[in-house]
Amino acid sequence: MDILPEDLVVRICGLVTLRDRLELSYTCKRLYVFVQETWRDYALQMCWNGADHLSWFDVCKSYHRLQKGWFTGNFRSERIPLHDTATARQELFGICNSDNVVAMCTNSDVTCFRCDPGEYKTSPVLIKQMQIAENTLAISGNQVVAVDELTSELVILDTLHRSEHRVLLPPGLLFDMCYISQNHVVMGTDKGRILLYTLGSPEVLLIHDGGDEISCWGVSPKGTICISFWTGRLVCFSLAGTTISPISSMSLGGGIILYAVSFSPNYIYFGTADGQVGRINIASIPQNTSHEGNDDDNPGVEVFPKSHAGSVYCVATNRSTLVSGGADSRVIFWSLTGGERWTDHMAHIGVVRHIFLNEWLMVTAGDANIIVVWDPVTMILKHKLHHNPLKIKFLTVEESWMVYGAPDSNFVMCTFVK
Repeated sequence: MDILPEDLVVRICGLVTLRDRLELSYTCKRLYVFVQETWRDYALQMCWNGADHLSWFDVCKSYHRLQKGWFTGNFRSERIPLHDTATARQELFGICNSDNVVAMCTNSDVTCFRCDPGEYKTSPVLIKQMQIAENTLAISGNQVVAVDELTSELVILDTLHRSEHRVLLPPGLLFDMCYISQNHVVMGTDKGRILLYTLGSPEVLLIHDGGDEISCWGVSPKGTICISFWTGRLVCFSLAGTTISPISSMSLGGGIILYAVSFSPNYIYFGTADGQVGRINIASIPQNTSHEGNDDDNPGVEVFPKSHAGSVYCVATNRSTLVSGGADSRVIFWSLTGGERWTDHMAHIGVVRHIFLNEWLMVTAGDANIIVVWDPVTMILKHKLHHNPLKIKFLTVEESWMVYGAPDSNFVMCTFVK
């Protein structure tokens, strides 16, 4: 067993039952470490949710119940109307979640509600009237942030204490990105400017002037923020505690324009506007310097062969697999280590816009009014969930529920796994 590559070990363990997998873990030291690490995150999550009294058997049993519910389509759905839709037509601008609190914003308000998976219900938390800038909704714990276009202010909402704090932003900017960490809020504008606000401070700082629009951005599990511009430039910096690391930037070269990013410990995986999928070695990004590059200069950038026929709108990774979805309606599975194309599926009609992926569950959604549930280990489609007339643009997924919607609908759907 020690000589087998990790990808093969993952696939072997994925072909046996949960009980057999646990029994296998006691036959080999490597399998024991692998199985323990595979389910450690899920066990910790159960403890964070107040279930620290559960035994290892209880955790595995709960996982088995959830997996069965997802794969068989044992769902209960609830339609949640957008606030005040009877008096004005509203457009959905975004959905995000943290700690079972879901925030959704329209062109005129922010609505928060709490999902209770145990009782399969939602309850309102907070509603605020404001004119939201699209793509600026973000959430972390009890704090929700958004940019109010009407007053040019950053609005910070505390869903626990139902309080509001506003910070004046520089005038004349159109915001199209927002991220909140434990201590900071990062905002991006249409002119490529990146602004930083430290919670509790009196002012907003300009930390980078990119000179062009942002094409995509993402945040690694370690808190590294990567922002890509339409000029082909990539900017990276880290937020640690109350400090920000020096900004590193590089030109990707080769005409590469990033549309989507995902992270592993050593690589940034990406999809591009012209259908390419590849990865960037994080160690190759110049530290504290600006690397100009040229059309033939791609330091640490690897493009995989046989990619999509159209733009790649989403990529996601777990410990062994890279998955991409694009305008050609395909969902492609790749080897995380070597970029080998394992298999692809035409499970959608239209653009695949969202991929949620962890070690035991994958969910994809897009323009075909279809949500597809997959087993990421066997790479097999398990269930299709149809909810017309939603042309799904926004999707957020937790272990036992998901919320999704479309800009032109008057409601969002919250689907619980029984």
